[in-house]
Amino acid sequence: MDYTISITNQCNLKCSYCYERHLNTKYGHIQDGTMQKIAAFIQKRNDADRVYLFGGEPLLYMDIVRYYCETIRAKEFVVTTNGTLLNEDFIKWSMERNVIINMSHDGKHCEERGVDSALLDEKLKMLLRFQPETLVQLVYTEKTLPYLYENVLYLKQLGVRKISAVMDAFLTPEDPDAFGNLLRAQWEKIAEIPDLFVYELALKKKVIRENKQSRCEICKRKLFINWDGKFYPCVQFQNLPEYQCGSIAMGIQAEQARMAHPDYSMVSERCSGCEISAYCRNDCACRKMSTTGSVRDISEAACLEEQVHILTALTLLSKKKGGNPS
Repeated sequence: MDYTISITNQCNLKCSYCYERHLNTKYGHIQDGTMQKIAAFIQKRNDADRVYLFGGEPLLYMDIVRYYCETIRAKEFVVTTNGTLLNEDFIKWSMERNVIINMSHDGKHCEERGVDSALLDEKLKMLLRFQPETLVQLVYTEKTLPYLYENVLYLKQLGVRKISAVMDAFLTPEDPDAFGNLLRAQWEKIAEIPDLFVYELALKKKVIRENKQSRCEICKRKLFINWDGKFYPCVQFQNLPEYQCGSIAMGIQAEQARMAHPDYSMVSERCSGCEISAYCRNDCACRKMSTTGSVRDISEAACLEEQVHILTALTLLSKKKGGNPS
């Protein structure tokens, strides 16, 4: 089981695309009693593969992050941070315990995050000195899409070897056709950058080669533990009572949640008849919920992004074989 522990939904930045702000929920962080109960719960189950320490900005409460990494038995710990609070001591401590740090950085243009890119550059360079394989997570909006390739290239020039570039989940393009064309052009250029691992394209190539898509099921392989000790299937469902699937006090109540939401794993309604839907994340409930507020469909922008990723991956695979993309 993969566990995501929300240390807090508070943050020291004000990104325009922040899902926490869109969720419009109350803000808080894990208190001592809950912190210990969460650790004891996971320890008792003894089935932790990855433990993701998440926010908001988890390093606002660095002592809680350290506590979980030192207390819970897991194959791997991953901390996702905006990077502003990173320091050398914490990075060295993470290395000693094989704790992976993923850092967010939108590249040369960081206006949507409300932070000076020079600060993030400084923190990222420090992190890369110790963890050269750091995955850097970039978010692009409709405003920054024209600079997506430029921003990815900027990060590579800073020494980044692995990157994930995702769209603002709440994006609604004014002109979908023009947006789709620009999206395709940007990703085609990104695909040609040498010696750079791009998570979205690597994932799509793997799905296409294996011709197998994993199914999204409530609490089957992952569990989101909110800072108040309540359980949800994923981050986008936090504080929605109808999707709560247990708590520290009650344990996991996955079967009841599955029965209550039979449409949770359904293929997106807009995918009917699509020739490439087999390679699409069209059943990811978290993605559907984040883009439309429903588990029945994904947004048009998310659909376009999936199409572009799939077509770009198909082109890459075809080039590797020496053929032409179909």
